[in-house]
Formats: sequence, C-alpha cells, structure tokens
Amino acid sequence: MFDSITLRATHDGYATRYGVLHERTITLAADGTRFEGEDLFLAADGGEQIPSTQDRYTVRFHLHPSIKASRLTDGQGVLLMTPNREVWTFSAGEGRVQLEDSVYLSANEGPRRTAQIVIHGEARSAPRVTWRFAQSTPAAAPTSTSTPRRVREKVPRLPL
Repeated sequence: MFDSITLRATHDGYATRYGVLHERTITLAADGTRFEGEDLFLAADGGEQIPSTQDRYTVRFHLHPSIKASRLTDGQGVLLMTPNREVWTFSAGEGRVQLEDSVYLSANEGPRRTAQIVIHGEARSAPRVTWRFAQSTPAAAPTSTSTPRRVREKVPRLPL
C-alpha cells in the first residue's frame, strides 16, 4: 500500500520571454490529511542562474467561497475552516504567505467574492517554494440527537 501519491509537472510557458521553466511537485497523503508541494523555478537554458532580472513570481491558491480563511498571527500561514468544520492549515517556507481577494467563477451562480493564498518571490534569490495544506482537526461527526441545519450565508456579490 502506498503512503502517498506524487505528481511532478514542468512547463516552459515562461522560457522564451524570461528564460524560466516552472516545475511543480505535489504529494497527496493516502489518508487525505496532507497535501504538500514544491514550486521550482529553473533556468530554461540549464544554467545555474536564471538569466533575466525580471524574475518576480506569484504562486496563488484560489479558495472556494465556502472556505473561511484567516492569516496566522506569525504571518507564516493561513488557517482554513471548511463548511463541515474541518480545520486545515496552510504553511509555506520563509513566511511569505499573504491572503488576498479573489473571484470564484461558478457556472450557475455567477462571480462570487472569495480569497486566495498568495506567495511572492524572486526566482534568482528564492527559486524554490515549499507549501503544505494539513488537516488540523477531523470533521465533527453529527450526533444522532442533533438535527443538522442548513444555513445559507449571504455571500457578497461582486459588481460587474
């Protein structure tokens, strides 16, 4: 039995303009309680250093509108709560984690306001970004005496 599944992919979409290859490795734990990865920015020519000084990057993780996110006080991660009350943490190396506004484009409901986790960096000085989503608490199981209530929150609409 496997402990995890790992996928590694590379693309050269930035090679011609910036001389950069982007490689992402993601690993999902077999029990579903951990999802971690690494983004790596490499010189497209195989050299030791990325040739372009235009090397700023942004790694983004767009969240579903039903996920409640708050930045941890140490600035090195984000606390996430799912609708079923599971608590997850997102963390990344070197404390470069930000929370920013985003848009969720759902098919039937139209655009909705949401958040995104953002990591900024420069490929020449920090070519490797490691990150992790880890479950902090298991979901609370409903008891037989409780009746689950479905409460629909008012989700702010974005002006178009």
